[in-house]
Amino acid sequence: MKFALPTPIQKVAGILNFTLGADVLPKSRSLLAICLAAFAVAVFLFQGTSFSPARAAASGIGAAVVLSAVASGWAYLSGYRDRLLQTLSALALGGAIVIFIRTALGFFIYISPVFSELPEVNVRELEAFLLFPIYVWNIFVYAFLFRRSYRAEVVMAFAIAILVVIMVYFSVPLAFRSL
Repeated sequence: MKFALPTPIQKVAGILNFTLGADVLPKSRSLLAICLAAFAVAVFLFQGTSFSPARAAASGIGAAVVLSAVASGWAYLSGYRDRLLQTLSALALGGAIVIFIRTALGFFIYISPVFSELPEVNVRELEAFLLFPIYVWNIFVYAFLFRRSYRAEVVMAFAIAILVVIMVYFSVPLAFRSL
C-alpha cells in the first residue's frame, strides 16, 4: 500500500523542495490573507523568544508588510502583476513554514537538558550557529519563487531573497526597538 499525502500538502511540499512554483496555488485573496497572517504569527513567535510581545508583534506585522512590498514592487517592475496573489501567497506560506520550523528547533535546543549547564547567552549563540542553514533554506525558497514567478535572473533573485531574509529576521525588529 502506497502512502500519499493530500494534494494541498503535496503542493506546499513541492514549493519547499523547489519542484513546484507559486502557480500551483489558487488566485485567492482569502488564501493570501491567511498566508500573510501565518507569516506574521511565525515572525511574532520567532521574535518573541528575544523581544517583548509588543516588539515581536510589530516585527511580525512589519515583516509581512516588507514581504508584501517587495513582492508587489517586483511584480510591478517585472510586468507579472497577474501572478502577485499566487506568488505572495507562496512566499508568505513558505516563509511561515520555514520560520515555524526554525522557531521549533530553536525551542528544542533551548530546553534541551544537554545545554542546561551553559549560560543562556552561550545557548543562544549555539542555537544561532546550528540553525544557520535554515536561513539559507529560506533564501533558497524565496529565490526559487522569485525566479519562477517573475522570470528573474538567478543573481537578482538571490539578491532580493537575501535582502528580504535580512530585513525580516534582523532589520524589521531593529525598527521597533523602542517598543
